[in-house]
Amino acid sequence: MELQMWKEILMPYDLAVEELKVKFSHIMKEYKQSGGYSPIEQVVGRVKSISSIIDKAQKKGIDIDKIQSQLEDIAGIRLICQFTDDIYTVVNLIRGRSDMRVKSEKDYITNMKPSGYRSYHIIVLYKVETVNGTKEIPVEIQIRTLGMNFWAIIEHSLQYKYQGNIPEHVRARLTAASNALITLDEEMSSIHDEIIDAQNFYLIKANIVSDILGNIQNLYKVANKREIIKIQDEFYELYEEGDISKLERFNRQLDIIAEGYRAQAT
Repeated sequence: MELQMWKEILMPYDLAVEELKVKFSHIMKEYKQSGGYSPIEQVVGRVKSISSIIDKAQKKGIDIDKIQSQLEDIAGIRLICQFTDDIYTVVNLIRGRSDMRVKSEKDYITNMKPSGYRSYHIIVLYKVETVNGTKEIPVEIQIRTLGMNFWAIIEHSLQYKYQGNIPEHVRARLTAASNALITLDEEMSSIHDEIIDAQNFYLIKANIVSDILGNIQNLYKVANKREIIKIQDEFYELYEEGDISKLERFNRQLDIIAEGYRAQAT
């Protein structure tokens, strides 16, 4: 197949990946802006390289002319979660969307592979608009925790190095590492609420500080320099204390001051 033909074939897959990355990133943003916890921690995506597609087609005995109909993981999205429970939250989120259709699912978390591989795979069909019309593209979505993803990347590298024949002593250590990561995921899940509370605390503080700095910046336009310096010094003192309730009160005071200046201007 000519290189130009490959580029034309892969272009809709690239479009699907880029659009889905934006959509899942926006889901993260929506959760965080609403003050909630996002079950998605990170979004990455890729279209397989031509060499990877050819390798996989050869291994599966698929004719090159039939890759579009028989290979379902040319386009891939990976969603990284903090906790194992988050994975199933994300699965349900995907099932409920109207802009993609679930074709198949494989739960390698409940049914871990013998190698120790864990992940949740969903094949969705996603429509993209191209200059040649609407195309429905299969996209493989892999959903993992950070630990699962770390293990999978290492295992993939070793598979590549040993051409699929990983030595038994290395495989044994991979299995041991997988078991250790299962324990880690379980431990993190057991203190789920404490972790979320800590993260929400940080997020709330960051939002309050952002509001305060925005108010101070606006006051620069209307207040005198001496007053602004006094406000800034007070803010730095409160910030060092780290007391959110005091920062909230300070922010409300700045709102009142700013409102007073706006009233004078009118």
